[in-house]
Amino acid sequence: MKNLFLFFYNLIEDYYHFKRIKVYLSKNIFLQDPVIFDIGSHKGKMVKIMSDLYQDALIYCFEPNKSMNSSLKKIGNNIKVYNYAVGQKNEEKKIFVSKIDLTNTLSNVNKKSTYLKIKNLILSKTNEKASYKKIRVVSLNNFCKSKKIKQIDFLKIDVEGYEHKVLLGAKNIIKNVSFIMLEVQKNDMYSEYSKEKIEDFLKKNNFILLKTFNFPFMFFKDCIYRKVQN
Repeated sequence: MKNLFLFFYNLIEDYYHFKRIKVYLSKNIFLQDPVIFDIGSHKGKMVKIMSDLYQDALIYCFEPNKSMNSSLKKIGNNIKVYNYAVGQKNEEKKIFVSKIDLTNTLSNVNKKSTYLKIKNLILSKTNEKASYKKIRVVSLNNFCKSKKIKQIDFLKIDVEGYEHKVLLGAKNIIKNVSFIMLEVQKNDMYSEYSKEKIEDFLKKNNFILLKTFNFPFMFFKDCIYRKVQN
């Protein structure tokens, strides 16, 4: 069941979901020599799209799963890969390591979640044997300060319910971010997750919603926001 699920998930993601996003970006967001951050790069599907669309881009990838590093580096010479997670501050934390690496997370999993129970049933209770491991976490503020990065043209965040913490750790550099794309959960899988807190943060920092991409048959969506100058 797990392999069948992943087959159809990747099929929909590659040939429908990400394809729509790529078409939208190509027609609506034009960036020259951009600095792009991909938080939660996984195997680099979105990194590849950004590298294709913006050939002069410098792309910073953050992916705590070391097994993904070689795939990311193969995308191009313009890719910088950092083998740690991003959060509210620099620290070490335990990450929930699922048997399906798509759902590794720093968020607290809600074990009473109806969505989680259905997911475990479909995946033959794969997540019940998951484990935790300690990883390095950095904040975007500290990272950008140490690397002397003053502008992020496009910030993509897909961290399984930890998006708000990533944004809180970017409260200074967020002033110089032009576009944000982040995954928004429509389920109860993460106990401290709040879509309202994310939207409030973005609103306070002058971001407006441009486009929403609902993932078919799944309880999450990708949203693209643009910063409006005062």
